[in-house]
Amino acid sequence: MLLPKFIVLLMSPILGVKLCAGQEDLTVESLDCNCDVDIDIVKRVLEKLEKLEKRVEEIYSRKENTQVITATPKTNMPGSCLEATTATSKSGIYQIKVERFSDTPFGVWCDQDSDFGGWTVIQRRANAEVDFYRNWTDYKIGFGKLDGNYWIGLDKLHALTTSCEHELYIRMENFSGVKYYARYNQFVVGSEAEGYVLKSVGDYKGDASDYFKNHEGSKFSTYDRDNDRKDDDNCAKKWRGGWWYNCCYWSNLNGDYTKKNGGEGIVWIGISRDESLKFVQMMIRPTQDCMRRLALKY
Repeated sequence: MLLPKFIVLLMSPILGVKLCAGQEDLTVESLDCNCDVDIDIVKRVLEKLEKLEKRVEEIYSRKENTQVITATPKTNMPGSCLEATTATSKSGIYQIKVERFSDTPFGVWCDQDSDFGGWTVIQRRANAEVDFYRNWTDYKIGFGKLDGNYWIGLDKLHALTTSCEHELYIRMENFSGVKYYARYNQFVVGSEAEGYVLKSVGDYKGDASDYFKNHEGSKFSTYDRDNDRKDDDNCAKKWRGGWWYNCCYWSNLNGDYTKKNGGEGIVWIGISRDESLKFVQMMIRPTQDCMRRLALKY
């Protein structure tokens, strides 16, 4: 490291004494020739120089650390659970930000226990603590608790599924303890102006039979916003839920949890037409094509 000019000037009298002595050692004993520079002055200069050098090293050290911090890019807020859980690989509540929805981050429950993880939970039914027989506004903004019975909200669902391609994974369990799943590779929900229409679900895979594909193209309905295709009835009122009803349903996963038997409960006809489900969890995750595009973007 090159010393600043003012340090060199301070060192000049010391160098003079050193040359006068003709020795390498600058101790008091070595300075026995006749020189104009007082030994005490030299000692004080040496002490000051030592302190000054330490101070210079400290300044440079701080400067280097500051440069490293400044050069470190800001961490981008994750846009999905697939990104948010990269470092932890644990299920739980995380903050994500979806530009199409808001500049403000919001909390989501990330599931790392299903099919290699990275899933954003959009709906969960585990008991009757939260009533899902709700109006349009509630389904629009979302309700429930992230770690319990929960609906993410149609505005967020639209923003997530239209900002990037997502697949849908539905876990289900009946009261006998038998577990099922249904998976769709292209899940897209339209805007409120479009009635939050179920634009696409894609191809099915699973062991619950495909009882969601028939809802494709249907608008979302609630008891106060009848968007179903049944002219003589209100499907949301009749089957006590908010869903993409048509005439009326093949699946009704937001039905009445208290109705254990009959079609008003949480029903997936491929499992049972008359028996309600004990547990349901709907999750979405960016597809591989989506992640490739994001990688190219950044």
